[in-house]
Amino acid sequence: MSNLSKKGSKLLGEDNSFINLRDGASGHVILKLHENSLSASGQRENCYYGRVPRFTFSNQNVLDRMAQELPDMKTGRITDVMTAYTKVLLDVLASGYAVRFGALGTFYIAPVGFANNPGDKLPLTVRFSPDVSLLSAVSKVEIADTSLAQPVVEFGQITDASRAACDGAITAGASVLVEGDGLRIGGEESGLWLAPVMEDGSYSQDEIRWKKISVFLYNHPKKLMFTLPSDIGEGRYVFVLRTKCSGGTKRLRKKMLEGVSESFIVRSAD
Repeated sequence: MSNLSKKGSKLLGEDNSFINLRDGASGHVILKLHENSLSASGQRENCYYGRVPRFTFSNQNVLDRMAQELPDMKTGRITDVMTAYTKVLLDVLASGYAVRFGALGTFYIAPVGFANNPGDKLPLTVRFSPDVSLLSAVSKVEIADTSLAQPVVEFGQITDASRAACDGAITAGASVLVEGDGLRIGGEESGLWLAPVMEDGSYSQDEIRWKKISVFLYNHPKKLMFTLPSDIGEGRYVFVLRTKCSGGTKRLRKKMLEGVSESFIVRSAD
């Protein structure tokens, strides 16, 4: 394999895993409608915005499809070409140019946000302007179904960072990583609490008994990291999270969302 091929995975991205193409889009997509319940000024009420769940071709999927289109070319050589093409695009953009991406469209540099003063320098990002051929291809995709998506707070894996363990136990006074979706905390009366679990398996509804987490290292939609209070007693608890944040943004909803984790054990520090 050439040196270019060895560098290919880094330039093309690290995700070379397969997707199950039988479970993919197959010319159809599902349209998820989300209620527009944002509190930002100027937002329309009683309407919905749409999102389409993604079925993403990995680099390996693309390479396999290209190998079918170019049966006389070895896969390693195709990887070299893709890697070289990616490097050229990055170099050209880094030089300040807009750059064509075949017949699909143009990558170009654009400012982000608004300037308060004439001499302000805005941060830059890259955007894409599609050509007619790309828009025509997408126009052939059909919407198979439309459904209303309900905003939720979902707890996933809870990790005791001090032990690098996710075994259903976390340590008082230690760092904890919580992963999931819709976890970003924001808005009045929002927060994350430890609520004790009672003998019947339910958690206490007496909020006086809850212990609030006050300092966060990460407060992201899919990740929270914080230090567990050192004075929390041993026992079984759940996390209760309340937030008005909207998805991956910092904009606030009008209504509070609440989510409750699976129960876990709090252990004392060794």
